[in-house]
Amino acid sequence: MIACGAPEKEGQYPKRPEGCDVKVFPESPTMPTDNIGPVNATCGDDISNVDCLRTLEDQACKLGADVVWGVADVPSMSNGKKRLAGRAAHTKTAGTTK
Repeated sequence: MIACGAPEKEGQYPKRPEGCDVKVFPESPTMPTDNIGPVNATCGDDISNVDCLRTLEDQACKLGADVVWGVADVPSMSNGKKRLAGRAAHTKTAGTTK
């Protein structure tokens, strides 16, 4: 089961394919970004931490993000499920005014 929060800026960035490249940060990103919205992944305890993180990254891809920040190093456990959460964002480029 995967849960995903509603984007704050729906449709601003085009959806990216699953498996897209996403930079993950435990705290604020090291480059300027435009926040899109929250993303969450809920994974069974039989899913590896790496695969659960990939699920979170794929949620970010669906929102057009290339960055997820505020992500814990390891998933939390709740009711036998692994949970990861973060903030999806898109890297700002020179001249971006979004």
